[in-house]
Amino acid sequence: MAHGNHVSKKSSHLFREAKRAVVFLTALAGVMQGQPMLLAQSIPETITVNSRVSTSAVPGDADDPAIWVHPTDPAKSVIIGSDKEDEGGLYVWDISGKQLQYVPLGNPNNVDVRYGMRIGGQLVDIVVTNLRSNPKQIKVFKVNPADGTLTDVTTSGGILTPQLDDPYGICLYKRPSDGAMFVIESTQSGATENLHQYRLEDDGTGKVKGTYVRAIGNGVIVDFVEGIVADDELGYIYASDEPNAIRKFYADPDRGDNNQIVAFGAGDGITGDREGLGIYKCPGGAGYIVASSQGNSTVKIYRREGEPGDPHKHTLLTTIVTNGSSETDGLDITNMPTSANFPNGFLVKHDAPGRRFVLYAWEDIAQTYLNICPGSTPSAVGGEGASILPEAFRLEQNYPNPFRPGAELTLAGNSATTIPFRLDHTANVTLTIINLTGQIVRTLASGQMTAGNHTTVWDGRNEAGELAPNGVYLIRLQSGNRTQKRKLLMVN
Repeated sequence: MAHGNHVSKKSSHLFREAKRAVVFLTALAGVMQGQPMLLAQSIPETITVNSRVSTSAVPGDADDPAIWVHPTDPAKSVIIGSDKEDEGGLYVWDISGKQLQYVPLGNPNNVDVRYGMRIGGQLVDIVVTNLRSNPKQIKVFKVNPADGTLTDVTTSGGILTPQLDDPYGICLYKRPSDGAMFVIESTQSGATENLHQYRLEDDGTGKVKGTYVRAIGNGVIVDFVEGIVADDELGYIYASDEPNAIRKFYADPDRGDNNQIVAFGAGDGITGDREGLGIYKCPGGAGYIVASSQGNSTVKIYRREGEPGDPHKHTLLTTIVTNGSSETDGLDITNMPTSANFPNGFLVKHDAPGRRFVLYAWEDIAQTYLNICPGSTPSAVGGEGASILPEAFRLEQNYPNPFRPGAELTLAGNSATTIPFRLDHTANVTLTIINLTGQIVRTLASGQMTAGNHTTVWDGRNEAGELAPNGVYLIRLQSGNRTQKRKLLMVN
C-alpha cells in the first residue's frame, strides 16, 4: 500500500507539472499571437455574452442586418438593416448605432454586402436587398466610401425575379477566380424546394443588371429558407431550412452540381426556426459558421472547416446566449476590426422586441474557448486600375499555433500546422522554417508562384525528415527584396 501511495503521489505531481507546462506554453503562444488560446481546454456547452452597442429602432419590423467595413478607416464602417413593412426600407447606422440614412422601399426583406464589383469602370462595394412588393425584384446599391451611405445602381428596367412567388432570403456570392458576382435568393411560397441564383453585371451604363442562372437544391428544401450565406473563399452556400436543418450547396454554377452536399444542425438544441447565418473567418479556410436559433434566442457555433478528414461534417461546438436580443431573424458577423469597441470584429443580431440590431464583440463571445482572428481590410474600392487580386504581399499567422506534430487530431493539438500567405503578383517565392539563430530547418516552398492566396503545411520535421526539437521557430516568406516573418511554437 505504501508503494501504491508513492506511485499515486508521483503521478499526481507529474500531472500538476504537466498542467503548469501547458499553461506556460499557452500563455507564450498567446503573447506570440496577441490573443488568448488554450491547448486542451474543453469548450463549454453555453457561453453568455452581453451586447456593447445597439442601433436606434426602426418604425416598423426590423429583420436582417449586414456589415460594411470601410476600406481605409474602419471607424467609418456601417450597419445596413431592413425594415420589411410596406412603408419600410433600408437603414444605415454607424458603428455606435447612430442612424445615417433611410432609403424608402416597399417590403424589403433581407440584405447583404460584397466588396469590389466592377461598375462603370470602377470597383465599388455593393449592397443588395429583395423586394416582396410588386414588382418583385432585386435592388442593388453602391456604398459611398466617404460616408457609408447607399446609392441605387439597379438597371433602369429593374432586376425582376419571376422565378420567386414570394421573395424571402437573399445573399451575395463573389467567385474568387474571376470576381463574378451572384445573388442567391429563396422564396416563401411556390418553388420552395429550391434556391435560385442570378448573375449581376454592369449593364453598360454604369448600372447593374441581373440574369437568371439556375435553381439549386433539386427539391431537397422542405420548408421556408430565409437565412442564407455564401462562403466565397471555400465555395459553399449555407441555407437555413427553417424547421429542419442547415443545408450546404456548391456556390459556383460552373461546377454543374445543384445537389445538396450535406445537411446539419437538425437538432443541436435549436428551437423554433433556424434563421440568420454568418461566417467568422480565420486564415486558411478555418473559422466558424454562426446560426440563429430563433425559438430560444441563442446562436449556434459550428466549425467552418469541418472536422479532420471530413470538411462537410459540421458538429455543434457551443451555444451563445446573447443578452439584449431575442427572437432573432437575421444576423451578420465580421472578423474585421472596426473601432475600439470591436478590435476583433463583431456579431450583429436582429432584436425583434426592440425593432433594432444589437452588436456583440467577438472577443466577448470567443473568450478563451474560440479562436480570435482579426482580419485585414476587405474592400476593393478603387478606380479603373484597381484589381480583384490581393493588394499586399503578406504572410498570415499559422494555425493551429501552438501545434503538436504527431499528435492525434483533437482539441489538444494537430499533427501539422497550416501557413497561409498571399502574393500581389506572380513572383519567385521562398518560404522556410528557421530557428532563432537563423538556420534553415525546412524549406516548404521555392519557385515561381502566381498572384493570389496560397497555403502550405509544416509537419514539424527538418530537411532530413527528423522531428525538430520543441520550441519557438520563425516562418520566413521571401520574394525579391521583400521578407516577412512570423513566430510559431511547436510542442510535443
